[in-house]
Amino acid sequence: MKTIEITDEMYSALMEISQGMNSQDHHGTRMPYIWQIETTEDIAAYEGCGISIWVDSEGVELRTDEEIKEHIINYICENDEDLFVLDTKSVLEKSESIFNEMDEDDIDAWLEGHDFRKVEVTTAHKYENAFFTLEACKLHIESNNYHYKKPRPYLNHAFRNPEMETISTFLCELSGGKLHT
Repeated sequence: MKTIEITDEMYSALMEISQGMNSQDHHGTRMPYIWQIETTEDIAAYEGCGISIWVDSEGVELRTDEEIKEHIINYICENDEDLFVLDTKSVLEKSESIFNEMDEDDIDAWLEGHDFRKVEVTTAHKYENAFFTLEACKLHIESNNYHYKKPRPYLNHAFRNPEMETISTFLCELSGGKLHT
């Protein structure tokens, strides 16, 4: 048997990972596995192959009828000079009244006239980075959220990956656990 010498700091870090791997919920997934960051992005789609959304040059996205209504009403409230003489409640009521008089063609024309364009998109998921524990993945997302689009932890099985199986076995056994199968 060979002996590997490591620093106290390295030993502590490996033990912490080992204990985390042995105590976390496996979510019914066989080891070896890794936690990854799943990001969700919109990608362009052919007409009829995705969902239609409205976007403007500043990156504002309107996906639902409710978002469109809220955006238009807020715009009217803030920009219609005829409403400036009214109190806040009356401005909101009048803005909603103006919106309610609009039909679908009017809404489309309003959006197009205010720098919005209708695009067809579909959703794509991307998996980035790798962590042995859910806690490490969550901490990374929390401190680096600005790098990702709609990030969330995702558990991915390291299918038939002998290197990950060896490392996972070593880490689990380091603190008295075993590979979860």
